[in-house]
Amino acid sequence: MTGCQSSQSPWPTEPPASWWGYREPPTEPLSLVRLIANQTLDCRIAAFLWIAMEHHASVIVAGAEPRAGKTTLLTALLDLLPPEMTRRYLRGCYERFDFAERDDPAQTYLLCNEISSHLPIYLWGRGVRRLFELADQGFALATTVHAAGARDALALFRSFPLDVPDQHLAAIDLVLTVGRGAGPRGTVYRLLRIETPVLIDGRLDVTVLAERATLLSSLVVTPGALIQLLSERLGLEHRRASSELARRERVLLRWLACGTTGREAVREAVRAFRQATVQDRPRERGGAGEAAEL
Repeated sequence: MTGCQSSQSPWPTEPPASWWGYREPPTEPLSLVRLIANQTLDCRIAAFLWIAMEHHASVIVAGAEPRAGKTTLLTALLDLLPPEMTRRYLRGCYERFDFAERDDPAQTYLLCNEISSHLPIYLWGRGVRRLFELADQGFALATTVHAAGARDALALFRSFPLDVPDQHLAAIDLVLTVGRGAGPRGTVYRLLRIETPVLIDGRLDVTVLAERATLLSSLVVTPGALIQLLSERLGLEHRRASSELARRERVLLRWLACGTTGREAVREAVRAFRQATVQDRPRERGGAGEAAEL
């Protein structure tokens, strides 16, 4: 099966309607390949995020403006999770985390639509502290936050009434900052920056992996920095991380050229890619093994 083929088979573990906050859920959320076509991000960054999600990365999508595309990007990334990964959609202020004693941290994603006090379906206060406590214990988390970047988000998490210690915040692997603004043909949505928190002498600092100078400029990235994160934080062997990044970039380019951009078509293409996985390598950090290119 190639990336030009599609299937209408259903995909399990859809998010609840409350995932989209006070808005009506979209009829068809945008796929990662559609976001590439819309120039929100490029194939190399998409390939990097695909590998990161498969290998249990904790991800926060930040954005200063309302409706900057935070939930859209996060939802597209969740479609890349392996089917054996347990997804726990948190219930905002109603969440009791009673699953934490039963679930395997290495095989579980804690999914929070937003860290905010704006709505009861968002997570706030003690629930946020518990979320990061579990992340420090090995659970992966994926959430959104109104923030202008990693430093802004970390300042929010450290402040009252959240008071999350840096030790727990160090479990965050990636902060993806998105933004929107005027383009030549209307509103554009862009991934502006990729950062990773780094714990140094007990205090978190932030390393920038990719960044745009302006909303409409190219995302400047050093491939070595992406490979280093996949290797040092997510446990991939360095050479394998490099080859997988290049291979998946080519796969995404082919899907884009084939017009494989609809959500169901991309899901099926990802599934077929995963089914072609070679099983002669050990799994790492709850992620999939090395895959053969389709």
